[in-house]
Amino acid sequence: MSPGPKTIRLLSKLLEISDATTDHLGAFLLSAGSTKELARNLNFTQREFYSTFNALKKSGYLRKHQDENNQFLITPKAIKKIKIEKIQQTDRKQEKCDGFWRIISFDIPEAQKKERNVFRSLIKRKGFLGLQNSVFIAPFADFEMLDELRRELKIEKYVSFFVAKSHSSDDDSALKQKFNL
Repeated sequence: MSPGPKTIRLLSKLLEISDATTDHLGAFLLSAGSTKELARNLNFTQREFYSTFNALKKSGYLRKHQDENNQFLITPKAIKKIKIEKIQQTDRKQEKCDGFWRIISFDIPEAQKKERNVFRSLIKRKGFLGLQNSVFIAPFADFEMLDELRRELKIEKYVSFFVAKSHSSDDDSALKQKFNL
């Protein structure tokens, strides 16, 4: 089950507070006063806050510090989820058509099926159209953002980006029509 918007908002805020990176688990202290303030800042009721917080623990995004009673750790799973979520929320840059096509080709092994599905889903949401199961095309693309995603999913060696121009003898008018160009 994928976390909802409130869960993502709370996790993002906790990540911001803890200043966590993928190299270091972020730790934060949770006192009664800090939970009330955090709930207020996020426009959560106390009940929503605790329900969401417990969902984060249950999903493996947070875990209790073994030595400290009110201290929690943000797990690498949570950090990865937030990074992917931020990438998904970035808007696609609408540029002037330059006549070149942006193509993504990938052959991600079955052992990384989950990452492959996340990647495929995201590039579709970013406006890519599937030519084949693992070949997608779009007139515009933010390859820097997509590169960050493939690194985060650890699939960079299986994914390639290309910029190509149709040969003069090829008719790409059907593609242009699909993209309203």
